Amino acid sequence: MKRALRLAAAALPLIGLAALWGLSESTYAEGTEWEVPVEGYDPRDILRGHYVEFTYDWPGIDTARGRPPEMLCLEGEAPALERVRVLQGEAERAACAHPLRAQASDIYGWQGLVRGRLYLDQARARALDAQLRDPDRRGIVTIRQREDGSFSVIAIRFRPLTPAERAERGRERIEPAAPPIMNE
Repeated sequence: MKRALRLAAAALPLIGLAALWGLSESTYAEGTEWEVPVEGYDPRDILRGHYVEFTYDWPGIDTARGRPPEMLCLEGEAPALERVRVLQGEAERAACAHPLRAQASDIYGWQGLVRGRLYLDQARARALDAQLRDPDRRGIVTIRQREDGSFSVIAIRFRPLTPAERAERGRERIEPAAPPIMNE
């Protein structure tokens, strides 16, 4: 009898831990995935591991000016994000189909809708290094937005800049002209 009690006492914390892990995993996996443009990549390899820091480039608002937004409303057909609106208060949040909110407990606190971070394994970090440094590529992160407004960054990819994005960045490439003909 004592042996069964000891076994149960040892197994109970493991069962609880497994239940918490399962609940956490299911919460992480649920939600709507959106593709958000980003800029200002910063690849790091610090003691905490490989990660990429970036700034969100929300279509429709300029997060560089004024106070960082605390709540946003995502608009479009997931995963294609058309634009976002800054939400002012709970009434607007209730009317929004896809709200997003910053949390003081996040790594960036109330700046969580301005800056983001994605942890990568070592092999993926090496593969992305060249793309991160290429100024002619646009970073796109995939976020998973949940009903309560919380979200997680789950992936990053890169695509070539469109001509409009290239012009906006002031990086319009000018093709070299043919060498001048010299008269001797």
